[in-house]
Amino acid sequence: MGRVKLQIKKIENSTNRQVTFSKRRNGLIKKAYELSILCDIDIALIMFSPSGRLSQFSGKKRIEDVIARFVNLPEHERGRLQNQEFLNRALKKLKCESELANHLTSPGNISSVEDLQMEIHRWQMQLEDAERRLRRPSTTRGCSRSL
Repeated sequence: MGRVKLQIKKIENSTNRQVTFSKRRNGLIKKAYELSILCDIDIALIMFSPSGRLSQFSGKKRIEDVIARFVNLPEHERGRLQNQEFLNRALKKLKCESELANHLTSPGNISSVEDLQMEIHRWQMQLEDAERRLRRPSTTRGCSRSL
């Protein structure tokens, strides 16, 4: 049985849209992986599902490193980038999430469910604080760490 030609327009049915996203996301990640191996390139792929869930892929280098490399390119090499500030914020948020994941997965860090809940609450508060600081117009922004 042959494939049905899908017209490229928004899929109105939310269930079908989510299923299509899931299948195509996996295919896109596979293609990005193959391209990174075959051509020995640095690649970063960031996607958000219709429900807002993050999907990401990077080759040999971390996503943060690839985005930082892109942001640091001279403007004439990367074209006009209207969303540089957005990319900077996304990079900082990814770094914070990476630090959180590393902290929570390190052995001996959490001894009970209550400790884990307290740790999650503390990290949520730090993330909210970081997001508030990112929204403020400022030239000196960073991710606070109080481990």
